[in-house]
Amino acid sequence: MKFFDLIGRLFGAVLEGIALFLLSPAAPYVLWTAAAVIAFFVLRAFYRRGRDSHLGALTVERTFSESGVYAGSELILTETVTNHGFFPLFKVDVEAYLYNDLRLSGFDPPKKDGMQFFSGRFNLLPYMRVRRHYRLTALSRGYYRIESATVPRWDGTEQLMACPAELYVYPHPIPLASVMAASGRMQGDGRAARQLFSDPFSFSGVRDYRYGDPMSAVNFKASAKTWMASSVDASPLKVNSRDFCSDRRLAVFMDFSLERDCGIDGKQYSARIEAGLSYAAELIREAVYGGFTASFTCNCRQQDGGMQLKFPSAGGEEHMLSIFRAMALLYPSDGASFQMLLDEAIESGLSDSEIFVIEMCPSERTDERLALLSARGNSIRVILLSELDEEAAAIAGRGTEA
Repeated sequence: MKFFDLIGRLFGAVLEGIALFLLSPAAPYVLWTAAAVIAFFVLRAFYRRGRDSHLGALTVERTFSESGVYAGSELILTETVTNHGFFPLFKVDVEAYLYNDLRLSGFDPPKKDGMQFFSGRFNLLPYMRVRRHYRLTALSRGYYRIESATVPRWDGTEQLMACPAELYVYPHPIPLASVMAASGRMQGDGRAARQLFSDPFSFSGVRDYRYGDPMSAVNFKASAKTWMASSVDASPLKVNSRDFCSDRRLAVFMDFSLERDCGIDGKQYSARIEAGLSYAAELIREAVYGGFTASFTCNCRQQDGGMQLKFPSAGGEEHMLSIFRAMALLYPSDGASFQMLLDEAIESGLSDSEIFVIEMCPSERTDERLALLSARGNSIRVILLSELDEEAAAIAGRGTEA
């Protein structure tokens, strides 16, 4: 009986306390606050379910500001997130991985990781589009493709978003002065009438500045007049345009094979291959912009299993970019016989051309074929990558060490 009597007293005290609370001035505020909290959690639970089911109305697009850039260049990655439905989507985290060689501005990833993780949070009202820009630096040559992004759901799963984007990173061009300084030997003692370098004393007018033009070629007077007389979008610099001979042809051959007595390890080999591609890119670029027709041949291994790469002699920027895109896809590994490629050039009757041969080490078999090409009226210049010092090789190969 004492136990039940105690329970009755406690129950009565609770009812008396509730009655006193309801009669107090603070009761309405506490009740409304409790009701609001309960309503908030109920609506939050319903919103979470609705948000996860409406993520199908979300689309993500990614685009690079350029389809192709030189190694070491900066570019912009644009991310566009669109809500195509009436349901508002808040706290949407778009997550993805990006190659370390496409370095995000202000991001320093661990050296052991091959990818960078980055995430952006979006709050999207109905039919709202948000666009964000990320600044990147392309550190090294290669082909980079982004396939998808993920959006975490509140139930612990993820929504996969397809947002393909691709980028070609071309070899970083090395100025022609460096190429000429790196030449190890000349085949033949005659000079061709068709020279890759313009006559410094000739003058045929002015043109817009292009990447790689030396400061000595800038015409400051013409630049100032053009800037003052034109709109803001006009090119800020003008350079002197020099005369060239007609019917100019350049042929670049690159040997990826490595002789046993070169004394170069695998790391040095990769760095010098990058330097060789940079030399070739600058030669072809200068030739095309100067009015040459240019060809490129090498015995490299390709992603599709090919063992050689050949581009016939042609002119124009599209031809140049086709070569650069193929260079971006190359593996630093040898494929077919380089002497076989030279034999094919001899059999095709290659003549009256400026030939640049980029090879890792001297080779007597290569010299014999170059002598035959020289006898046909070609000017031959050989660039020996094994003679480069570490600093010169790092100029072009620095991206591979990042």
